[in-house]
Amino acid sequence: MELTFRVLALVAPLLVGALCGGLRLFPKPDLAVAQLNRFALYVAFPALVYGGLADARFALPSAWLFWALVPATLLLALALLRTFGRPHAGSLALVVAFGNVAYIGLPVVQQLLGDAATGVGALAVAIHVTLAMVFGPALLLRWSGGDGSAPPSAVLRQPLLWAPLAGLLARQLPGDARRLLGAVADPLGDAAAPVALFLLGLYLHTHRAVLRRIDRAALGHVAAKLLLLPALTFAGVAGGLHAGLLPLREAQVLLLLAAMPTAITTFAIAERFGVGVNRVTQAIVASTLASALSLPATAWLALRVLPGWA
Repeated sequence: MELTFRVLALVAPLLVGALCGGLRLFPKPDLAVAQLNRFALYVAFPALVYGGLADARFALPSAWLFWALVPATLLLALALLRTFGRPHAGSLALVVAFGNVAYIGLPVVQQLLGDAATGVGALAVAIHVTLAMVFGPALLLRWSGGDGSAPPSAVLRQPLLWAPLAGLLARQLPGDARRLLGAVADPLGDAAAPVALFLLGLYLHTHRAVLRRIDRAALGHVAAKLLLLPALTFAGVAGGLHAGLLPLREAQVLLLLAAMPTAITTFAIAERFGVGVNRVTQAIVASTLASALSLPATAWLALRVLPGWA
């Protein structure tokens, strides 16, 4: 029952966003989503990640498996998609690599595991975002018949990549200076989750017509994101726990983040390169709605099943 209430608390801002869309409070909802998205991506979530790592009470993960598991499971998933996912391997690679680990993932981690897990979650999000920016656009182009030449500057412009470094450097500052920076960053970080979920609800309402055009290929993209990657991650974290190579909290964080739906960011990337725009949009909407069923199941695995492997 407690787990149910925690999940419902996450849904509330999303429902409010959808309600605002239904009431037409925003004359140009796509413009509102774009502006809120910029605030969340470039300000609020970097502030949240910074705050999680600037806390000197947070101990950096020492288990090598924590650092290796996300790249290993992603590369294995991409290899399987390349082998069995043709002719849609390019868009499959994009939607699987770009999980919504910031907008939904960090709020889920905080709500289910508590504030003490924010630091581990922030590091894991940084790993996910880096890999997504490196592999997602390049494989979208290469596996769709292009040359795979995504601009590397797109990676360096992401504040989410720099926020962990800023947070780790802030740990070395005197206590008063760290508290002063925290007084600026913490309110912005607190706004990250509700703003992100609100804009996601508004986005889903605005693009709800997409659901009527979903075909078998789009459903395959959803299955790859919500089933394949979480299954590989569960096998990895369960094995790591059983072998004593991974602490329980880190295993829970990695599993929860692996189960996130496709990020809204993928739409902008597909539109920019003119590849798989409709299919990626369908995957965003369908995977986000389907995650209403898959995320509670993943939360149950993380909170009830994984402790038995430790």
